[in-house]
Amino acid sequence: MEEILYWIGQGFGIVAVVLGFINYQVKTREQVLYVHIATTVVFAIHFALLGEYPTAIMQLVGTTRNIVFYFVGKKGYVEKAWAITFAVLMGTLGSVSMFVIGSGKWYAIICIVGLVINSYSMSFVNPNNVRKSILVSSPLVFTYDLLVTSIGGAIYEAIVIVSSIIGLIRFGKEKEKQ
Repeated sequence: MEEILYWIGQGFGIVAVVLGFINYQVKTREQVLYVHIATTVVFAIHFALLGEYPTAIMQLVGTTRNIVFYFVGKKGYVEKAWAITFAVLMGTLGSVSMFVIGSGKWYAIICIVGLVINSYSMSFVNPNNVRKSILVSSPLVFTYDLLVTSIGGAIYEAIVIVSSIIGLIRFGKEKEKQ
């Protein structure tokens, strides 16, 4: 039964990758947040089925964060206080759950740090600063995904890293031309 849940979990991870790809194709901030909410819910199921409950909890915190950011960020940005609140919540719940309901795997801290950075960086107004922060947070989460054999998570983070690099190069060159 455990192996069946593992492969069902991997299937959810691939669905999350597809949603993540769709997320890069939508046009408005609201659409981005809708799709990102769906992506984090699917990733929560994915990690729960893999037995990585602390990460599933952090994904649900991310879902809540995205819902709150949808409503409080109507001006196109999110106040730093909200970002700090969710970064602290992510770090606290991730750490506590790692020891209480998780197996206490030392490398879960890698994911926790990556997701804390990611939560805070969502308040950045400048898209290039967001991309730069992704180059710090996503390699951490990618490493964690490899350690827990999250195929969908690793693919997703690899795409995010490559997309961020392309965006930095592309929009950096456009800025130089201006």
